[in-house]
Parts: sequence; structure tokens; C-alpha cells
Amino acid sequence: MQASVPGLVILDPPQSGEINMATDEALLKNATSDWPIVLRVYQWDRPTLSLGHFQRLEDRESDALLAKLPWVRRKTGGGAIVHDLELTYSIVIPNRINQSTKGHSESLYRSIHLAMIEGLRNLGWDAKLSESCTCRTSPSQNLGPFLCFLRRSPVDILVNGDKIIGSAQRRSATGLLQHGSFLLSRSRSTPELCGLLDTTAELISSHQENLRRKNEFDASGTLGDWVDFLVHALKAGLGKNLLVNWRNGTFGDLT
Repeated sequence: MQASVPGLVILDPPQSGEINMATDEALLKNATSDWPIVLRVYQWDRPTLSLGHFQRLEDRESDALLAKLPWVRRKTGGGAIVHDLELTYSIVIPNRINQSTKGHSESLYRSIHLAMIEGLRNLGWDAKLSESCTCRTSPSQNLGPFLCFLRRSPVDILVNGDKIIGSAQRRSATGLLQHGSFLLSRSRSTPELCGLLDTTAELISSHQENLRRKNEFDASGTLGDWVDFLVHALKAGLGKNLLVNWRNGTFGDLT
């Protein structure tokens, strides 16, 4: 029988973009043979734009709302994300567990996103995989829309046609890092993007202000409920892809 590998959950409070990205980079850098799989769920202390690893900073200047935001660069690729009314997760898998050292892990994407879809459907949302792609297929093609949530990959999660969850990966000599964003509500900085809660008729116009004032996403559920949902779905998805023995805990200050 295959032995399970250890897993650790880190739940961080809202922090700056610099601290959030430095923490993920430290987790990846230190993913040595004796480290567990690490699942981290976190927030940002102010609306912040994160650029994909290969994006140009100059491209944000074409949008007046985005140009006003503080910015940081992610280790992973993909399009830009406004981290505002959303939850961000990262997963670090040491190379001793995932032996491949090249390319992305399609099976990891799918197992995690399918677990999220199952959870959303159980809550009443008609969630599904995109199964379509606006990705670049040759170096001569344009990279596509600047914002991640205006792009489509086959494993993106859609609700009513709107992209709600997207993820990206990056490999290093020590392990695999997967980043993902769970868009919960529309940000003032990206009015063209719907979040999950914007897809329900029950929402009232004051909910976004209530979110900012009271740290609530929904009259029937607090932000903590959505953190619990995300952690449960991510653990389930990782468990289907890898045999993981989870425990709660923290590494403390890694930055």
C-alpha cells in the first residue's frame, strides 16, 4: 500500500502583495525532501494587481483603473489579476512527491478544479470547466487579453459563462507551485468582471459595500465560510491527485 505524504494548511490574514508573493516564493524555494505539501489560502490588504511572470508592466497603463493600483509580479504565468474581492490560494508540491521536472501538471489542474466544481454545484451554482481555450498556440500569436479572467483555458471554472476560478503553475528545481484565484464579487477596478456572488439574483446592491465594511461576502455566509469552502475543495482535489495526510499548522514568518 502506498504511504500517504504529509500536508500542511496555512491560513494567512490579509497582507501586502510583496509579502504574499515573497511567502509563496519562500515556500517553493524551501520545498526540500523533508517538507510536506503546503496548501496556503490568503488575502490582500488592499486591491492589488498581480502580473503574470511574462507580462509587461507597461500594458497596465492602457487601463486607467488598473494603472492606479499597487502591483506585484507573480512567479506563475498567465494574465493579470486584481486581488480585491477574491481569495487566493497557492500549493507547493516538493519534487520528491511529483517527480516530473518539466511542463505543467494537467492532472493537478483538473483534479483540483473538478473538486471545486463539485462543491459549487452542491451549493446550487451551475459550475463547469471551460473546455475552451484562448491560449497562445505559437510564439507569433498575441498573448490574449491582459486580464486573466478575460482569458479562457480548458480547465478554468465558469458559472453562467463567467470565469470564476483560474489557476497557473510554475516549476523550479525544488518543486511545483500552483497559484489560483477565486473571484467572489465584482471589483471597482474591474467592473467588466463578475464574481461568483454577482451571478445570483438574491444579491443586493449594497453587498459590495458590506463586504468592505464588515468583511462579509454574502448575507448568509461570512468570508470565513468561503475560506472553509475553498480549503475543503482544495484538499479534496489534492487527495484525488495525491495521497495526502493533512494536518493544520503554520510555518511562521517565512519572509
